[in-house]
Amino acid sequence: MTNPHPGRDIGTLRAQAEARASSAYVTVVLLGKGGDGLEERRQIARLLERGGMNVVIPEDDLPREQSASLAEEEMLLHGDADLVFLNVDSWGTATEFGQLHDREPVGRKLRVLVPAPYHPLYGDKGGYLTDLYLTHLAVFGHVYAVGMGGRIAAPTAQEAVVRLAERFSEAKRAQRWVTK
Repeated sequence: MTNPHPGRDIGTLRAQAEARASSAYVTVVLLGKGGDGLEERRQIARLLERGGMNVVIPEDDLPREQSASLAEEEMLLHGDADLVFLNVDSWGTATEFGQLHDREPVGRKLRVLVPAPYHPLYGDKGGYLTDLYLTHLAVFGHVYAVGMGGRIAAPTAQEAVVRLAERFSEAKRAQRWVTK
């Protein structure tokens, strides 16, 4: 094989590329409901961490002495999160979505997981929240149908989060398209 960079050692080029790849980390924030939803997020976090990503689950990682809503907002607005996943599967998470979707810089990092029947393009349910999903989809392009129902075969929330986060991490390591 011919060296595509005459005058530069292939081993040095490979070492530089590997150093860039190992230093490009991705921070993922997982938001959603408590109870079973919290345990699901912890399972997702373990999968993402095995892939070399930093994962934040506010209930586990933010100080308990501070108001949860204030600490979470501070982290999302001023922290170094690359991706913020919100599984909208309760009225509390629907409220959280309404509060976050148009807040810079959170809105462009926000990946919204919605039950398939409520997805604005593929679902068969309507209403105010579905309309808000459509706005977010049109502006930011990140509303994903998950779970059973609707007119499409949707992945589970776990499958969607892991697949999207892994590809984002891969693109960031390749230093393509990804900006904060």
